[in-house]
Amino acid sequence: MIIKLNNEMSKLLLEEVEDAQSLILSQRKIDSDAKELEVSDIKELQLLVNDEIVYRGLDHQETVNNLGKKLYRLYDEILHQRHSSN
Repeated sequence: MIIKLNNEMSKLLLEEVEDAQSLILSQRKIDSDAKELEVSDIKELQLLVNDEIVYRGLDHQETVNNLGKKLYRLYDEILHQRHSSN
């Protein structure tokens, strides 16, 4: 599946989500602020993002920290594109 992400979300996915790189088959710059990513397994990618939210996106009181907020936005964007493609 091909997803389109702005540069901020693309960087977050590729640099902060452990093992996400292994699911990205190719990347293509669309314009100055967006990339297309070809993903081998979109469901697995969502699981990896979710894992990062659980392990690094929550503080000790289980409240969402700044990284968690960014990861939630990334997760929602991937979910939206996944459902829009069907």
